Amino acid sequence: MKQTDRPAPPRLTLKTRRQRSLASRIMRYGLFTLGGLLLLILLLVGLLLFWVVGRPLPTTSGTVQIAGLSAEVKVVRDKSGVPHISASNPTDLFMAQGYVTAQDRLWQMEFNRRVGAGRLSEVLGDAAIKEDRFLRTIGLRRAASAELGDLNPEERLILESYAKGVNAFIESHQDSLPVEFTLLGFKPEPWTVLDSMTWGKVMAYDLSGNYTKEILRASLVEKLGADKAKTLLPTDPYSGTPFIKPEGVSYAGIAQNLAALDFRSDLAGLGAGDPASRGSNNWVVAGAKTTTGKPMLANDPHLGITNPSIWYEVGLQGGGFNVAGVSFPGVPGVIVGHNERIAWGVTNVGGDTQDLFLEKVNPANPNQYEFQGNWLEMQVLDEELKIKGKPSEILKVRITRHGPIMNPVQDSIKDSQPMALQWTALGKTPIVSAVFRYNRAQNWQEFREALRGFATPSQNFVYADVDGNIGYQMPGLFPIRAKGDGLLPVPGWTGEYDWKGFIPFDELPSFYNPPPGFVATANQWPIPPTSKIYIGQEFDPGWRGQRITELLQAKPKLSLEDLGAIQNDVLSIPGREFASYMGKLPDTDPKLSDSLKRLREWDGRMTADSVPAALYKVTYQYLLENLFKAKLGDEIFERYQGNPAYHLPLILNLMKEPQNEWWGATGRDAMLQKSLGQAQDYLSGKLGSSPNDWRWGKIHSIGFPENPIGKAVPFPLNALLNLKTVERAGDGSTVAAASYDYTKPYNQTSGQSFRGLMNLADFDASLMTNTVGQSGQPFNKHYGDNIDDWNGGRWHPFLFSAAAVDKNKEDVLTLAPK
Repeated sequence: MKQTDRPAPPRLTLKTRRQRSLASRIMRYGLFTLGGLLLLILLLVGLLLFWVVGRPLPTTSGTVQIAGLSAEVKVVRDKSGVPHISASNPTDLFMAQGYVTAQDRLWQMEFNRRVGAGRLSEVLGDAAIKEDRFLRTIGLRRAASAELGDLNPEERLILESYAKGVNAFIESHQDSLPVEFTLLGFKPEPWTVLDSMTWGKVMAYDLSGNYTKEILRASLVEKLGADKAKTLLPTDPYSGTPFIKPEGVSYAGIAQNLAALDFRSDLAGLGAGDPASRGSNNWVVAGAKTTTGKPMLANDPHLGITNPSIWYEVGLQGGGFNVAGVSFPGVPGVIVGHNERIAWGVTNVGGDTQDLFLEKVNPANPNQYEFQGNWLEMQVLDEELKIKGKPSEILKVRITRHGPIMNPVQDSIKDSQPMALQWTALGKTPIVSAVFRYNRAQNWQEFREALRGFATPSQNFVYADVDGNIGYQMPGLFPIRAKGDGLLPVPGWTGEYDWKGFIPFDELPSFYNPPPGFVATANQWPIPPTSKIYIGQEFDPGWRGQRITELLQAKPKLSLEDLGAIQNDVLSIPGREFASYMGKLPDTDPKLSDSLKRLREWDGRMTADSVPAALYKVTYQYLLENLFKAKLGDEIFERYQGNPAYHLPLILNLMKEPQNEWWGATGRDAMLQKSLGQAQDYLSGKLGSSPNDWRWGKIHSIGFPENPIGKAVPFPLNALLNLKTVERAGDGSTVAAASYDYTKPYNQTSGQSFRGLMNLADFDASLMTNTVGQSGQPFNKHYGDNIDDWNGGRWHPFLFSAAAVDKNKEDVLTLAPK
C-alpha cells in the first residue's frame, strides 16, 4: 500500500479526549506525589543518617568546656587530622589526650577494652563467646589488675588524667555517641586506669605465640617422631639442636587440644594473618651515611591491618613533655616517635617467653594437681560471661603454680591432657613507666635506663639523637629454665623444668654507635648462636633483614627518600629463589611453557601487576598441600600451613634435593609441574583464561571493614562503615610486608600498620603514613583518607614544631576549664 493510501487516524470524540486528559493529569499528579514521597523518604533517610552518623562527629574548632581542667589546653589539628596538644601541666595534657582520642576513636577504645577484659559477648552475642572464654581463661585483665599497686604516684596521675579526659567526652556525648553504639544498642561505661593497663597485655599476647608452636611441635613429634618433626620445624642457626621429649610424658591426642589452645581470631583483632609477619622493620643510619650529616630513623610495625588503624598519631607538648608519634587508642603517651632530642623505633623480638606445663590432676578432685609428690590446691575462679540475648554462663578458670590451665579440665581427665601456660606477661610487668620515661629521655643513657622497665613484649629498640649518636637495645624478660629449651610441653609435676629467674637486663644485647654506621632489625636472630644467653629459637628466617641491609649498603650516602624506597621495596628473596628452580624444570608440557618462561624471567619483585608473582604464590600454596597434607592429616597440616617461617625455608632447602623422600616416588620435578598446573587452573578459573590477567594484586587485596561491626551488620548499613578494597603488592617476606593467612589465601590481613621516617636534622621534615587515617568516625573527612597514600607508598608530613603545625593547621580547638 502506498503512503497516500493509508487510512487517516480515527478522530477522537470529546468524551475520549476528556478521559485521556484526566488520565494524563492523574498520572502527572501520581508521579508528582511519588516524586514527593521519594524526596520525603530521602530527606528522612538523610536526617536519620545525620542523627545516627553525623551528630557524633567531633567538635574540632571553637571552645569546649571540660570539668577537671586547671587551665586552657590548645588542640591544633593539622591537615592530616593529627591533633597537636599543648598544655601547661601534665594533668591537663593527658586529660586532653584522653578527650581528643575519644573524639576520634571512642568505639575502637571500647572494643579494645572488651577484648582485654573478655567481654565481647555482652555486646556482640554468642558469636564472640569463643573469644571471651579464651580471654577470661588466659586472664589478661587479671594480670593488668595485679600491676595497679605497683604504679608510682606520677604514673597513676597520668593514667587517671587520661581516663578523666575520656570520661569527660563520654559524659558530654551521651546523646551523640559514635554510630556503633547506636547499632549495638548500648552506652559505654566510664573509662578506668585498668582499661589502659590491660591493652598492654593484649599487645603482648598479639606479639607472642611460642606456646602454640609447642603444641604444633608436640603433635608432629607424636605423629612422625622427633627426627622428622625436626626437619619440618627448622630452628636455624641452632639447626643441630635435637628435639628431646621429656621422660614420663605422652603427647598422644595432643592435637585435640590445638583448637582450644591455638587462638586466632579476626573478630578479636588478634593473630590475624601470617604469625611471622607480626614483627616489623626498623633501622637507624648514622649521620656519616646520610645526605644531611645527621641520623635518620625508619620504622614500620607489622600488625593486623584494621579499620580504624591500630595506631593514633598525636603530638604532646607541656608539663615536661615535648613528644610526637603514634600511640594506641586508650593508652596515654607516645609508643613510637621522637621528642626534641631523641627518636626511637621498635620491632618485635619474638623470643620464647611462654612454656606449656603438662599437669597431673587428681582423678578424685579436678581442683587439685600434683607437684613433687603432693596434691596442691588450684586457684579456682568463677568467671561470669554475660551474653547478649542469652543467659550468662559461668566459666571455671583453674590456675596452677605455672599459670592458668588453658584447655578444659573435665571431671574425668581421660580425654584431655591439662596444660598450664606460664608466660612472663601474666606476671607483674607494667610498661607504662618505661613509656613515660623514654618519652622524656634526653640522651642514650636516659633512654636505656627507661627501657629497664619495658618487660613485655620484648622489642628491638633503635635509637638516634640530634647530637649524631645511634644505638640499639633489647629489653624484656626472658626466663632462665632449670632444664629444657622451651621447645616442647614439659611435665609440671616434677619441678625440674620450672623457671628459676630471668636474664639480667645488662646481659641483653645493646650497642652504641656501632662501626657499620647503621642498625637494622626485622625480627631476625638478634643474638649470635654462640651467645651465653638463651632467648629462644624461633625467629624470622631473615629475608627482610637481608634485603634491608643490602639496600642500606647500596649507597655511600642515604637520603630520607632512599629510606622511604626501602620501606616500599617488594623484592622477595625466597620468591626469586623459588622461581629460579621452577625456571629450570624441563619444558616438556606445552600447557606450562608460558608460565615457566614468565617465572624464568622474573626478577622477584612482587608488584601488584606481576603475573609471575601470582604464579609463584599459588604454585607454592598447592605445593605445600601436595607435600605435607596427606602425611600430616588435616588438623595438624592446617596449623603447620599457617607457619611459613617453618615451611618456606624447608621447601627451599628441599628444592636442592630432587630425590628427597618428601617429594614422593615421582620426585621433585613432577610435583612442581603438578603444582604449577594446579595454579594455572586456579588462576584461570578465578581471573579468566588469559595469563596476562593473572595479576598478583587481583587475588592479593585488602578491604577495610569497620572492625568488627562492618562484618556483623547487614547491607546497606555496613556500606556506611566499610572502606574500599585495594590491590596489594608484596607478601610476608618482602620489606613492604603484606602478609596473609596461608590457611585462607590470599587476602592481606597484616603488614605495615604505619610507616614513619624521622629526620634528626629537621624533625618537621619527617614523614608518616598511618594505614586508613586518623579518624574512626564514618563521614569524617579523615575516615579512610590515608588509604591511597598507604597503598601507593606515599607519606604525609610528620609535623613537630609549633611553627610548622600552625602553618599546616586545619582546626584549632580550645579546651577550657568548666
